[in-house]
Amino acid sequence: MTTSVLDKARELQNQARYIAEAQKDAAQQERVVRRIDEVRSSLEKVAGQVTIAALLKERTGQSVDLSPLISAYERFANKSRGGLPADRVFTEAQRVLEACVKEFASTIREAWAHWARTCIAGVSPVRFAALAPAERREAEELLQDMRRQAEQRGIDGAVIRTFCTAHTDVLRLLEHAPSDVPTELAQLVERIDAGGLTLRDLASGDIALLREYDQDVWISVTRKAD
Repeated sequence: MTTSVLDKARELQNQARYIAEAQKDAAQQERVVRRIDEVRSSLEKVAGQVTIAALLKERTGQSVDLSPLISAYERFANKSRGGLPADRVFTEAQRVLEACVKEFASTIREAWAHWARTCIAGVSPVRFAALAPAERREAEELLQDMRRQAEQRGIDGAVIRTFCTAHTDVLRLLEHAPSDVPTELAQLVERIDAGGLTLRDLASGDIALLREYDQDVWISVTRKAD
C-alpha cells in the first residue's frame, strides 16, 4: 500500500514537472514569436532593397554587394543552432538588418545616379532641333523626366522603370535625327518658337540652315494685316 502511494506520488511529481517544462517551453516559444514579429519589419525593408537591387542589375547592369546580408544570416543561424535564440540574438539581428537597409539604399542611390547621369549625358538636346515640333516637345519633356528621376533620393522600382522607359523613347525619337546638328540650328529654332519674328529677322543663312535640316517644312509664313 505504501509503495503504491509512493509510486503515485512520484508519478504526480513527474507529471507536474512535465507540465512545468511544457509551460516553460510554451513561454519560450511565445517569446521567440514575439521577437520574430519585432524583426519582421526590418526584414521586409531589407527584402525590398534586395528587390530594387535585382531590378537595378536587370535594367542597368549595376551590381550591389549583398554580402553583408548573407553574413548576417550566417551569424544568426550559427547562434540559433543550440535551441531557441536568446533575446540578444534577435536584437543583434534587427540592428544588422537596419544597417543593411541603409547601406543598400545608399549604394543603390549612388550606382543609380552615376548610371542615369551617364545616360543623360549621352542624349544631345541639340539634336532635338532636327525633329518635328511635336516630337521635339516630346523629347524635351522626356529628357526633363529623366533628369528628375536621376536626382531622386529614394530609388524604387517605379523610378528605375520610368527613367528606362523615357530613355528608350528619347533614343527612339532621335534614331533618324542627324548627329551633326549645329548649335546654331537649335538656337534658331528656339528664336522662332519664341514668336514675334518677321521674315526680315531671318538672314538668308538662317533660311538655308532650316532647309538643310528639313526644318523649313515646319515653318509657316503669313502676311501681317498691318
